[in-house]
Amino acid sequence: MVEWAKEGVEQVLLVVLGSYAEIDLLDLIRFHSEGQRQVTKVFDQQGPLGISLLDRGCILVNREQVSQNGDLPSARYDFLGYVVRLSSSSNYRRLVEDALEGRCGIQPSGSQTRKSVWIDETAQVDASAQIQAPCYIGPATKIKAGVVIRGCSSVERNCEIDLGTSLDHTSIQPNTYIAPGLCFRESVVDGTKLEHLARGVTVDLGTAGLCARIGTQARHAHRSPKLARVSELARPDAEAG
Repeated sequence: MVEWAKEGVEQVLLVVLGSYAEIDLLDLIRFHSEGQRQVTKVFDQQGPLGISLLDRGCILVNREQVSQNGDLPSARYDFLGYVVRLSSSSNYRRLVEDALEGRCGIQPSGSQTRKSVWIDETAQVDASAQIQAPCYIGPATKIKAGVVIRGCSSVERNCEIDLGTSLDHTSIQPNTYIAPGLCFRESVVDGTKLEHLARGVTVDLGTAGLCARIGTQARHAHRSPKLARVSELARPDAEAG
């Protein structure tokens, strides 16, 4: 920021990643300018959101403090709009569901093949797969025969969901392979890691060959007969069938 200020940048908007907030940046700039403030920080009801607007003069005067990530005296901008702090997988799932249900400003990418179903043009979805709205399927993702996706589920880019697997209120993170015949509910899966949100349990399914990071040899482990049935860890809601 000090280098930018030296080059003549008049204002710096600093966003520390960790939350999704639908802030009207023009209104923030207006508030900052009208009050002739040097530093303005954005707060919601839970506290600071990690979003600050700094003037060039303040940065240059306090360059040593800025370089050391020191806290500068600031004005407070109170934001009452939509915010989700992405500090947990549960909050991430809330953001996904709000986006798919139209409760926030996020517009899923890809073609809307029917109401509340977004599928990227580069995704491959088998004709026998059951896709129930709302749902998102990302770029270069493969959905194999007999797969069922429902309950505000999302499958991000470059994933593969193998034969007959079911996703319900579940998000699959990028570059993840899911073996055949599994049932996931209220979960987030990232590579080999499964986090079951309702039970607060995290397990590694890689050693059992049930999940893998795309690009590794484990991706092809579904050729083994041991993957024909799902383990209880991968199917935390077994009584639901």
